[in-house]
Amino acid sequence: MTQMLTREGSAKNIVIEKMPKDNEMGIGYFIPKDSFSIFDYKIKGKWPFDIPFKGMAMAYIINKSFEIAQNNGIRTCFIEPIEDGCKIHIVRVPGEAGFPLEPTQIEIGTRNRVVDLEVIFNYYLHPRSSLLRDFRSGKKNFRDYGFTELPQGGEIIPNATQNKFKLIYTTKYDKRGDLPLTEEEAKVRSRLTDDQWEQGQEMIKKCIPLISKYAEQKNLLRADGKYELFVDSDGNVGLADTFGNPEEDRYIIEIKDFSTIARFFDFYQRRWHLDQAKVSAVINEVKKETKCYQDLSKQFLRNWYIDNGWKKLYEEGKADVPPMMPDDALTAYSDALLSFAAIWSGKTADIVNKTGDITRPLVEVAAELFVLEQLNKNGLAP
Repeated sequence: MTQMLTREGSAKNIVIEKMPKDNEMGIGYFIPKDSFSIFDYKIKGKWPFDIPFKGMAMAYIINKSFEIAQNNGIRTCFIEPIEDGCKIHIVRVPGEAGFPLEPTQIEIGTRNRVVDLEVIFNYYLHPRSSLLRDFRSGKKNFRDYGFTELPQGGEIIPNATQNKFKLIYTTKYDKRGDLPLTEEEAKVRSRLTDDQWEQGQEMIKKCIPLISKYAEQKNLLRADGKYELFVDSDGNVGLADTFGNPEEDRYIIEIKDFSTIARFFDFYQRRWHLDQAKVSAVINEVKKETKCYQDLSKQFLRNWYIDNGWKKLYEEGKADVPPMMPDDALTAYSDALLSFAAIWSGKTADIVNKTGDITRPLVEVAAELFVLEQLNKNGLAP
């Protein structure tokens, strides 16, 4: 595979064995990486550090999510798992190899292509979501989503339980970024026929609860995420790219046993030689919360650099290279991904054999991440 064409991505590479041409799909591979990207950070090409074992963990998670979808009759780009990723169908990408970037230059119903859309869904209400902020500000009406009173965050969206999803559409390949679209604008931009559009919408709405309910079986709450679509050689619509993983979607977990949280506050107060009174003040604030939720997705990394103030400085042009995350936080996040992969795939033994370490209970590592996030938010992280 080393001599094949590779499309480098921030979180995974696409290795192409056979290029798609005209109406004939190609063959390729998704190879997840230890690297990542947040905030569309482009300085020096990539984020300055990687997450140990992230690529391996993601491969297990991605393959299981593809398997869940395909076992339930949902068409995807997936062919089969491989050692470090998965084998996939490759289709033409807007703006590459002579295929038009401008949607109006693509004939409606054109086959063998990625659709220039991202479709965003909400299932549980993420405590830090823009949707919750919109509810609080009155920009959106929470009753339109089935709530009878203003939610606090962490709740399942009532309409989602009835498969009444309010999907959000953005561009994918527009050079100006991910631009919001109305449903009608998205349909026009998709260059899909009416039947293809309905096929794609039904497929997404079928897959959302499938993956989300699987997550619930693992005591995870799949808050929100995104899907992409492709059209195959026969004109059928399928799910493109990866989905149902902590890179594309946001997962949270409720930590119900406060003693687990307290143990990690005590551990880090001693390990980092923190002022006991300051740590106690943070604990007292945490105790005021009715429920403790923790991100178990890439959102943890976003939170870290939002809470320590770097993102704001970066947006204002006052900072460029982000500070390193403490080794303890990096290790805990890596452990969280491995634990996620183990329970998601059911292949704990394989993961232990590859890493040489035992995977930790997910709620335990979630409690550690929770404490680390609280200390960082209050300026106590080294």
